[in-house]
Amino acid sequence: MPLFSRRRKRSSHAVTIHFAQPMSPRVRHAQEVGIVGTLLPQLDASAVIHGGGTALSAEGEPVAADIELTVTAADIERVTIELLGVLESNGIARGSWVAVDGQKHPVGSTEFVLLRTHLRDAASEDLTGVTIALQAALGSGAIGWHDETYVGANGPVYVFSGSSAESILAALRPTLPLHSSLSAAELASVTAGAAESG
Repeated sequence: MPLFSRRRKRSSHAVTIHFAQPMSPRVRHAQEVGIVGTLLPQLDASAVIHGGGTALSAEGEPVAADIELTVTAADIERVTIELLGVLESNGIARGSWVAVDGQKHPVGSTEFVLLRTHLRDAASEDLTGVTIALQAALGSGAIGWHDETYVGANGPVYVFSGSSAESILAALRPTLPLHSSLSAAELASVTAGAAESG
């Protein structure tokens, strides 16, 4: 019986995480911090971010995001399994994937809905009541979540996510007429294969 166990050699791997969802640069950065600063060290792995970014639509809205890493680990299979599990539990969109050394691993089941307010001149304090009402319409998370609000080309855009885009749309549609400021607002499912725009 050997006195010393042989440790697996650490090696470097190219990893790309593709988020198939509307994600502002601020939220993408928070994901980077969580993955590189918290998750990977817990798995005895380290990483260097060397690329990525946010893809924008013709109107300037975020539609997807990528994080490109070089991950150094002794057990990349374990790291990949744990990373996929964390991304899934954190609500990554259906259609997302993680590529490790060129091999893609599909991940994600969450669906996303946008509420484009078309309120170009809205102040943040003016939106407080609307934000509370929209979140209440979702049953405090039972139907979906208000993930973030970013500034779009035509005013603030709310991002919602949940297990069913159609359920989110159905919950929010009756709320819009209750707020005169949202008379021109537009609801849209933005997850591939989910419910169409409402």
